[in-house]
Amino acid sequence: MKRRKALALFYAAMVSGSFVYAQETTLKVRVEDQTGLEKELPIEIKKNVPASETTVKKEEIQTRAGAGSVNIFKAIELTPSVNVQTDDAYGLSGGSIRIRGFDNTQIGVTIDDMPLNDSGNFALYPHEYADVENLETITITRGSVNKRSPFYTEIGGALKVRTAPPRSKFTNSFGLKFGSYNFKRAFYRLDTGYLLGNKNLPKIFFSYSHTEADKWKGPGGAPQYRDHYTLGIAQTIGILDYEFYYDRNVQLNYFYRGFSYAETKDGNIFRSRDYTNKLIPGNTANNTQYYEFYQNPYTNQQYRAIFNLNFTDKISLNFKPYMWVGRGSGTSTYTKGSDVYFRESFNYTDRPGFTTELKVDLPYNSKFFLGYWYEYADLKQWRPLRLVTVNSDGTYTLNNFTSLGYNYDYIQRTKTTTNTPYVSFESKELLGKLDFNLGFRFASIKRKFDNYIPLTLPYYPEDGVFDDPKLTKDANTSYEKTYKKTLPNIGLGFSVLDNLYLYASYAKNFRVPQNLLGTIPIGYSAQFVADQLKPEESDSYDIGARLTYDKFYIAPTAYIVRYKNRLIRVADPTNPTLLYIRNAGEVDAKGFELEVGANPMPKTNIYASFSYNEAKFKDDSFYDGSTRYDIKDKSVPDTPRYMVKLGSRFDVHDFKVSPSIQFIGSRYGNFTNTEKVDNYTIVNLSATRKIYKHFDLYMDVINLTNQKYVGRISPGTASGYYYAGAPFTISFGINGRF
Repeated sequence: MKRRKALALFYAAMVSGSFVYAQETTLKVRVEDQTGLEKELPIEIKKNVPASETTVKKEEIQTRAGAGSVNIFKAIELTPSVNVQTDDAYGLSGGSIRIRGFDNTQIGVTIDDMPLNDSGNFALYPHEYADVENLETITITRGSVNKRSPFYTEIGGALKVRTAPPRSKFTNSFGLKFGSYNFKRAFYRLDTGYLLGNKNLPKIFFSYSHTEADKWKGPGGAPQYRDHYTLGIAQTIGILDYEFYYDRNVQLNYFYRGFSYAETKDGNIFRSRDYTNKLIPGNTANNTQYYEFYQNPYTNQQYRAIFNLNFTDKISLNFKPYMWVGRGSGTSTYTKGSDVYFRESFNYTDRPGFTTELKVDLPYNSKFFLGYWYEYADLKQWRPLRLVTVNSDGTYTLNNFTSLGYNYDYIQRTKTTTNTPYVSFESKELLGKLDFNLGFRFASIKRKFDNYIPLTLPYYPEDGVFDDPKLTKDANTSYEKTYKKTLPNIGLGFSVLDNLYLYASYAKNFRVPQNLLGTIPIGYSAQFVADQLKPEESDSYDIGARLTYDKFYIAPTAYIVRYKNRLIRVADPTNPTLLYIRNAGEVDAKGFELEVGANPMPKTNIYASFSYNEAKFKDDSFYDGSTRYDIKDKSVPDTPRYMVKLGSRFDVHDFKVSPSIQFIGSRYGNFTNTEKVDNYTIVNLSATRKIYKHFDLYMDVINLTNQKYVGRISPGTASGYYYAGAPFTISFGINGRF
């Protein structure tokens, strides 16, 4: 009933708007060219790209990201072989992504060619990087990744996010949105246009957004607050073109609680229970689940620039420096007996780097690229423990010293230095038909990992513990290692007809071992383990076609991925009692993808995708702790074999309506495939109503049918953790530009 009332209210507001501005709107004549399939589709049609690649356009990004307008994963959720899960309907709590079965630590992501994966474990935080109103495109590469990109990891593919440059004309843009669970979002962007109207001067934009919402279940905000600031500058000075961007994101999120597989079968627990909302003196079981002990305060800043020097019409050089500064933590609890300890897992990053590339145009519509990527990432990680004292009035006190004999679980510092040159050659329309590209990246990544003895050092609110004179390095659990790998890619495309394009591609992709090497065997050193390791790698093969016919676009793709040297915990080949991580794992993945776009009538587009993905372990067994598990031919967890997605956008009078439907097939939540999660279908709806010139009313509905389902999964060996998919969620707002 509440949903019906909300929808009726919005419809009434839209209709009333049509009466108020009826005279204005009936006098307007739209003169835009409505022909051209590519113009109407939400994705770019790749005409001469011999790779499995999809580029999502600006309007589609904003539509699919929904009212939250922050999550880059949600913006691409309708594309083939992409499985996106978020803990809340708005995408404000982050989320997970898999491409062809590979998780977000195996997918490379950049924004304006600045790498975004964590330098230690390659994790991604899709709700922190940008406001989607400021994005131009997102390109998804499935499989064969071009070697001109700066990645530590790309086993499963890559995402490249492009910021929308400052506009050429003075413009104010704004958005106000309100919705379920006290969701509120305000966005404002000011574009100066060319300063003083002079095209020789810079054009600048500045934007700010504030977002907040309650969790849809349990206490706390998700986010409690999120404040995002963006600055963009662009200018042309003679032979120099440059762009500069600065993003600052400050937020506090409270975590959602994960549940066991058995608990997912009890809908009352799974759909409603979360962390507890109060402390009870003497009740350890309750207090260890108190919501304020599970939060994620984080601030990150991105500085990035693009400088293009056009020496001649055939020779140019670009230089893209960047700096990433991250400060924050994720908190949790630890229990010993009746004592509860509050833990803060701090992660501080300082990460300067640059890419530079020389481009030379050659005869026969060919290009040669010579590039270099340098980065120095300084990652500090430490986790202090503080004893929780629950007072009689339900408040609590944190004591900076424990009775455990130590005050820190760990204190670690990882310095990662990247020196990676690459070369690439590409040719378009040789003999009017043939496209060809060939590239090599010569990756060299050095890790210096220092682990410190967690003595009874005092608690520091910032990273002062690293300056404490008593801090002592543990040489046995520290290591240095340089990982090197030559990574080729090749693509071949052929225009059989003007509207039919065939292609095949191959790439060797890789992932550098994460900074943490797991449990080190007694009597051995971390250096011993590191010396055995090399990068994980995958051989990715794609064949595909793109057919455009009248108002239809069809792109089928078949692929095979051979993933080898996967790091797993196994026995040493010369000593079966010695267990540590080694390059002993393999995964075979294969599948079929279909992308379909159509413009069946004016002001209407349809975009659909179908995916069949099969990813299986080829390892005989591996160890989790000291327990051996057989996983040969088991499916990679959290990988639906079938996914079908359909989105559309059509105009009805002054309404723009964008429904979507997603079928996500069944998945497993553990490596042994004993915990199977049911398939589900979710329906979303977005609509806008023009009320005056560039002013629109807005409505967005997620999970229209209030489907109950398992969303995000944190896979485990014998058992995983499961998170409930968000229920029906509706939001309203107004967007404008003047």
